[in-house]
Amino acid sequence: MDPFESFFRQADVDGDGRISGMEAIAFFRGAGLPQIVLAKIWQLADQAQRGFLTKPEFFHALKLVTVAQSGRELTPEISRAALLGPASTQIPPPRI
Repeated sequence: MDPFESFFRQADVDGDGRISGMEAIAFFRGAGLPQIVLAKIWQLADQAQRGFLTKPEFFHALKLVTVAQSGRELTPEISRAALLGPASTQIPPPRI
């Protein structure tokens, strides 16, 4: 199974097909990143500010976690490249 899909299934505790803020907090805590970085990742992934992540938005958050775990700062340019650039398909799943 695709690791991104597997992570989505793990994080979607209530099985409603989306990741709530509480589910995200519980899941992403395992990434070992500071709370401020996780908050920024949530903000970048939940651009519609709905308070939950769809599967594609969750996959974006996973990619941003990988970038943050590599020690790179999530500047707008780096975030945009990680989500929309040609290299976005090459970003591996994070360590959770």
